[in-house]
Amino acid sequence: MSSAVPDIMANLASLQFEHGLTEDEKSLVHLRDHAIALTISTSVHAAFFCRLLSTVRQKITTGNASLTTKVSKLWSPASSNNSIKVGIIGGGHIGKQLARVLLDVTDVPAAHIRISSRRPETLHEFQKVGIECFYNNGHLAASSDVLFLCCLPAHLSKICSEIKGRLSESCIVYSLITAVPIPRLKQLLCHSAILRPEYVFTGGYTGDIWKKGRTVSAALKDSAVIKATWPYSPSVSSQALICQLFKEKTHH
Repeated sequence: MSSAVPDIMANLASLQFEHGLTEDEKSLVHLRDHAIALTISTSVHAAFFCRLLSTVRQKITTGNASLTTKVSKLWSPASSNNSIKVGIIGGGHIGKQLARVLLDVTDVPAAHIRISSRRPETLHEFQKVGIECFYNNGHLAASSDVLFLCCLPAHLSKICSEIKGRLSESCIVYSLITAVPIPRLKQLLCHSAILRPEYVFTGGYTGDIWKKGRTVSAALKDSAVIKATWPYSPSVSSQALICQLFKEKTHH
């Protein structure tokens, strides 16, 4: 019988990222956790918003204007015929993580998700599951119910010039570009339906819950991450609901 050979270098301090840092640099290491937390939180909240919007629209189109349904209903299965059309501008790290979490924890079908990227040839993993990937920001904007901006701030002016005037009045632009405030986005797009999440870091939820190297979908298997990112209520039943949803989506 053969046994696994332990990695004797796995925990050597000299091989750790922090070993070569100065004391001043070590004081900034927590920013790495902040970046991971932002990626997870923005993706999860964007997915929650898509499910919310889809549920509200379904109620309105079926003639039921009462929106008093419990929040748990936001995560119940919905007809794909009533699913919103989601556009993502930007196929980088944030755009990819957002697309993955939309597939994993919402009922938006792959055929209703499209990505516009300068390098669509790098998005094979999404094309294989039915997400259309191309490079035409104006075309994407004209056919989206929700349009996510996941580009770099340096590219924003050009992108806004391409999609300005192509957005329908009902389209909601959801910006994940934290450096650009909503008034500036409204000015660039001549569009009023714009959302941009803002986050403030507090003393809680530090340490191992923001583990590097995990995808958003993998992080959502951690109950501590769910508790830290849940946008509606910290109740145990709500957290359990998301855990159950994720299990159902990954086992089907």
